[in-house]
Amino acid sequence: ELEHYPGMAEAEIGRIAAEAVERWPLQGLTVIHRHGKIMPGENIVLVVAASSHRQSAFEAANFLMDYLKSRAPF
Repeated sequence: ELEHYPGMAEAEIGRIAAEAVERWPLQGLTVIHRHGKIMPGENIVLVVAASSHRQSAFEAANFLMDYLKSRAPF
């Protein structure tokens, strides 16, 4: 079971998503991180970044995934 701190996790994901929007010229961004009971092999996180230039979208998605894997409050 993946535990999180209600309110704190969502606020922190919102903060880091806003930072990504400031750093890269994104046209859209979605970040979903599941919590609760998750079975082995199930998807836990979804990061979707849209930009007119794919490199910006790739860099923003990579930045967010690195953050979620190492520093998110889960």
